[in-house]
Formats: sequence, C-alpha cells, structure tokens
Amino acid sequence: MEGEGSIELPSNILALPGFVDMHVHLRGWEQSYKEDMESGSRAALAGGVIGVGDMPNTVPPMRSAEAIVKRISEARLLPIIYRLHGGVPAYLDELKNYLNAGIRSIKVYPEDLGSLNELAQRAAELGMMLIMHCEDPAMFRSVDGSDISIHNLARPIDSELSCFLNAARLSLLHGVRIHFTHVTNPLVIRLVNELRHIGLSVDVTMHHVLLDYEECSKAVGDPFYCKVNPPLRNRHHRIELLRALLEGKIDAVASDHAPHAFSEKYGRNYLETAPGFPGLETTSLLLIDLWRRGLIDIQQVVSLYSHKPASILGIDTSNSLTLVDTKSVTVIDQSKFQSKARHSPFNGRSVLGRIVATIMGGKLLMIDGEYEPRFRQLIGERTLIKS
Repeated sequence: MEGEGSIELPSNILALPGFVDMHVHLRGWEQSYKEDMESGSRAALAGGVIGVGDMPNTVPPMRSAEAIVKRISEARLLPIIYRLHGGVPAYLDELKNYLNAGIRSIKVYPEDLGSLNELAQRAAELGMMLIMHCEDPAMFRSVDGSDISIHNLARPIDSELSCFLNAARLSLLHGVRIHFTHVTNPLVIRLVNELRHIGLSVDVTMHHVLLDYEECSKAVGDPFYCKVNPPLRNRHHRIELLRALLEGKIDAVASDHAPHAFSEKYGRNYLETAPGFPGLETTSLLLIDLWRRGLIDIQQVVSLYSHKPASILGIDTSNSLTLVDTKSVTVIDQSKFQSKARHSPFNGRSVLGRIVATIMGGKLLMIDGEYEPRFRQLIGERTLIKS
C-alpha cells in the first residue's frame, strides 16, 4: 500500500475487499434472545463481513411492506451494510410496495412453493429476483429416530432436484432471475451451470461443503445438534459439493448464519432440536483455510465471498477492507463468538489464517481484542430499536 496517507502493511498481512454474506438471519424482535441486529453486526465484523442479506423469517415475519419498512428503519443504526430479502406476501400486489421500500429480492421457502408460478411471473414483471430455498415439501417424510441420519430421510436430497426442475421451468417461462441458496444436491449445481444463460445462480455453505452428518455428530457429541435445513448429506455428496466449489462451479458462498440458543440445539430429541448453525464468524476462516492449503486461489475467495454476493445484493465494497494474517493459525473457539449463539459444529477446528481487522468507510470497526470498545464507540450510547 503506497501513497499519501497510506500505511505499509507487514508482509504477513493481506488486505482483501470486505466480505459480503448474502444469507444471514439476524433475528431480533421476539427472537432477540437468539440474536439481535447489534450482536449479529458484531459477529459479521468479527468475520470480516461488511455487508449482509438478511432473511425474512423473523417473528413476526417480514411478509408485509409495513414490517419491512420497520426493519429497514431499525437497520439504519447498524455499522454494516444491510440488505433485506422480503418474504412472500399474502397478496402479491404488495410486491410493488416492497419495491418502493427498496426491496429487490424475495426469499422463497418450501412452504411458499404453491404460489411459485404466479410469484415468478409477478417478480419478472417487476424486475425482482427470487432467492430460493429449494426443497419440495411434497417429498418430505414424517420420521423419528435416535440419530441425525434420519434428517436425510425426512428431507431427501431428491427433494431439491424436484423443486429445481419446477423453478427452472418457471424461469424459462417467465424470465425471472432465480438464485438457489444453500444447495446440497450436486446434480442441481450441474444443472444450474448448464442453465446460467436463463438467469440462474447458486450458492453453498461451508458446513454443507466440509461436513457430512456422521462426522458432524461425532465432532459435536450430540445426536441431533447437526440438524440443519437442508440437511447435511452423506460423505459422497459432501465431497461432490467440495469438488464443485474447487472447480469454480459455485457463484457464492453464504453462511446461512442461523443462531439459536444453546438449549435449543443440545440435549433435545430430533423433532424439538432447532435447525441451523451460526456461521458469520467461521465462514471466511474456512474459505481462507482452503486457500492456505492450496485448494483454491485467493481470487476465488474474493469472488465467492465478496465480489459476487456484493453484485447480487447491490453492495459497493470498494471502500472496505478485511485484513488477514496469512501466517497465523486460528483455533475456532465458540466461547469467543460475538454472536449470542456461542456454539458451532466447527468448534475446536484449526484453520490456517486469522481475521485481523475489518475496515469500512475508512473506519477501523474491528481489531482483535479492541473490537468491542471500538464498536461501542462507533454506535455511541444508542440502543437498537426493538419490537
């Protein structure tokens, strides 16, 4: 780094564009005990993330313009760049009000697939994108058992293919842009790559790429902690997902940061265990570890977790930096998370690299142990609005 006012960094410090996570759940409102927007922002900055795409399955859900306007108003206090994916409204005419509020994308859950044809047509007319959690609920099964392997029976991998084929048909029919999120079926990824010309794209999570359900359960020591939607798959499918990532067939990596209270993840039976993991503080580390081990290049890291998701969300990363110590080793320690959800399937995992600092708009927002005081100074004594 050269020029007036610049600082020359040590040789072990790499400056990257700020990371962008297009799939997070910042909770808040009635679920503030799991996470709120302040704690979620701290978790983001701790992971080098300067921009997020928040999901609408809050309590109450963001399926109306009124709820969306309220959420966006609260988000103005955040030190990170905030984007929101609106929920499918009860009446699709509401989508025009979403546009007026600045919403450009709609999150589609499995329970929304019954209205997908009309939604796809209306979204195409308005120039809105669909972010699809693509599992066909018609293929779900009611099961119970003694370990997490039953989750693959409850939500089989072919349910993703069934959903994808219908969604791709509607993309062809209506011309709607569709992004498929946290995909676990390698065949779906292959088909997305063959159909990119009609406006399809795909992301994966690091937990689906690096963990199968058996090794996750062994690492965590709880029979159902590793419950997540869509499920962790078997070793074969996990390796195929990793291969697709390494071969450049994935558009973006997202954390699907899904914080839950410790008591909602441990010591429960299958049906009572909440699905999902926190991921804002681990995703960048796991990607950087792949680079440091020579499996991907650094340009892929930047594309997967900065440039491409930023492009999809409409976020400018040009005035932000994430500083990485390339020579350090980090042992992921859930007890040090900034998130309220201090648990992780990656707890205790050693990764090559360390997030040193996060800079945004010329301001140092996080630097190792001085992170918390600097964050408090940034937002002052203001309290985030809560419902």
